[in-house]
Amino acid sequence: MSTLDYLAFDLEIGPGDGQVYPVAVLSSPAGEARAEMELPFTPQDLDGWLAELEGALFDEDGDVDGPALAKEFGGLLFDALFTDEIRSRYDMSRQLARRDGMGLRIKLRINAPDLAVLPWELLYDPRAGEFVTLSRHTPIVRYLEVGRPVQALRVRPPLRILGMVASPQGLDPLDVDAERARMEQALAPLADAGGVELVWLEEATWRGLQQALQGGPWHGFHFIGHAGFDEESGDNVLWVADDQGRAAALSAPDLARLLADHLPLRLVVLNACEGARGDESGLFSSMAAALVERGLPAVLAMQYEISDQAAIEFSRSFYGALANGYPIDAATGEARKAISLALPDSLEWVTPVLFMRAADGKIWEIEESKEIGMGGGNEQKWWEKLGGAQAEIETGETGGDVIIATIGAGSRNVAVGKNITQQVYEVLGAPTPDDATVIQQQFEQLRAQLAALQKLQTAQLQVQLLEGELTKTGEDETPSVSTITTIGDWLLDNIPEIAEALASLFATPAVGRVVGKAGEAAVAWVKRRFGRG
Repeated sequence: MSTLDYLAFDLEIGPGDGQVYPVAVLSSPAGEARAEMELPFTPQDLDGWLAELEGALFDEDGDVDGPALAKEFGGLLFDALFTDEIRSRYDMSRQLARRDGMGLRIKLRINAPDLAVLPWELLYDPRAGEFVTLSRHTPIVRYLEVGRPVQALRVRPPLRILGMVASPQGLDPLDVDAERARMEQALAPLADAGGVELVWLEEATWRGLQQALQGGPWHGFHFIGHAGFDEESGDNVLWVADDQGRAAALSAPDLARLLADHLPLRLVVLNACEGARGDESGLFSSMAAALVERGLPAVLAMQYEISDQAAIEFSRSFYGALANGYPIDAATGEARKAISLALPDSLEWVTPVLFMRAADGKIWEIEESKEIGMGGGNEQKWWEKLGGAQAEIETGETGGDVIIATIGAGSRNVAVGKNITQQVYEVLGAPTPDDATVIQQQFEQLRAQLAALQKLQTAQLQVQLLEGELTKTGEDETPSVSTITTIGDWLLDNIPEIAEALASLFATPAVGRVVGKAGEAAVAWVKRRFGRG
């Protein structure tokens, strides 16, 4: 798949006196620079601007020209930030990125807590007549520097999204069924194509979330509900339900404690108003920033309430771009664009705010479709490729590096003239460093399905033994054909609901390299149980 690569424009705003702030280009294609930014508004004026902008978002009668207001505010903010040498570096960096056919990622490091609450997503370049972040060539992200490196997780589609709609007693009620239906409507094309799988959490409590996170794997968590701001603690809270269904506050630290331990989780989407807001006392006061501080690579939250139509447009474009391998910030840009086109008189495209710590925006590496499942079209299956090669091994003459391998339907030991492991690797390709991870992810999905069927305990030992054989990816490790086939038959015969998950597991090329080493009997068993046509 072809997606846009980015150069980085790393821009830092330091603490100031309320009116003047130091600004530095820490790195860019055009070099570094330092200058000062002078806010073009007094604190009182700024409060008025922000109130007008928020009012324009929900002006259903058309009394306020929202786009014009946003352009004026965004233009003032742009001219204040991109001044002197900062502007020169920005312009030159854009030219260099265009020359190389790349985008320019604007990484805002806002180290002035009182400025973190501003809607920087409204930056408007009056010279080009465009909002900077509405182009996927110039995404704006709130970049938070924390002391944990981010490594992209290799993911075999579908992206598995855990959804939660919370409508506890005591708050304005949400139509839970309608909220779910809207999200499902947005993701239906992706789900049908196998790119995304959405699973709803039935119990909107912290206990329900904790239990779901013990399964998985989940690649994303999508929350729909109410949020609020705790003036005393300076934390945002999500309103979930307690055991009696009443409203219970889930603070940013508590939510982070639940989510951060689920290692496959790379993304949190908070569809709740004020989820991106904080007070002015600290950089990590908002819910989104607190989650990133705890180690999550990317959190997308809403700085204003978002309408149903905008939420649908956002989810459809955002998850679609992610499933197509876009970096998280580019996917956010595509979603903003979709909202702006679907709702041309609205400013709701500015509502999502992306906080991230992945330097290149890549939180996943999506495997190509040819690596998915049983393979498509007339592509030759891995066991078909191995058939002729193993026959040659069995009839070959002894010589060279002689080993004893178990080959053939009779499971007999024969001396072969070429190491069977080498032969398998020649046909299917050498193992990759990701093989063990890919196989482990397949088993995590298998366990999650067994847990949903309430059959995890029954099959736990069988799955554990099977995993022990199929993770023998080392060149000197030989898996047991009898263990693989016996357990495989037991699972298929006793729990037929997981046949598709097992087929997906055994069709993975990484598993093929392991099964191939087990010998012809193992390959023949896979072909018999999972082969089609």
